[in-house]
Amino acid sequence: MKLINLVSMLLLTTAASAAVATTTIYSWTDDNGVVHFSDTPGTQQANTVELSVTEVQQNIQTTVIDSYQADNIELISITTDIEPPLPAATVSLLAPVHQQTIRSNDGDIKVRAVSNRKLNKKLQAQLVIDGKVNGTPQTDLTWQLTNIDRGSHQIQIQLLNNGKILASSESITVYLHRVSQARPKNSPIQPR
Repeated sequence: MKLINLVSMLLLTTAASAAVATTTIYSWTDDNGVVHFSDTPGTQQANTVELSVTEVQQNIQTTVIDSYQADNIELISITTDIEPPLPAATVSLLAPVHQQTIRSNDGDIKVRAVSNRKLNKKLQAQLVIDGKVNGTPQTDLTWQLTNIDRGSHQIQIQLLNNGKILASSESITVYLHRVSQARPKNSPIQPR
């Protein structure tokens, strides 16, 4: 008799391992009427419940629960769809490039960026120059900066999801050259 039980258990284990993922749990009702679930039987009256999880095709919007009982074993099969996770949000600066020297007497810098996410009113981008946010968040990835002081500047783009920073580009350094303000434009040189 024990040999038959051993062979039956071996066949049951082999059949269970052939499924994609099968888990055996036990359920029983205590004296207070509370139903318990565990991976080990709590009492000898515990029923065996086998859960099997199968991988399904993506983009199916259904959940199917099948339950049937055979030989005092309740089998429950739950099939659900799993949405593929979105890749991590990224944003990168296209122009200007790191360590670029820009010559603009008006102090103009045109900034362009690219992201792997489409921007909308919830997902916006903002420009940070020298550690300070410039302007308000927007759904366009181009900025026209004007009247920027000459010298070196740190530029970075941040993606915001409902106001919270979702991703940031690498911070780059650009050098802006402008004509000196000490000497007015087109001032004639005075002979001595």
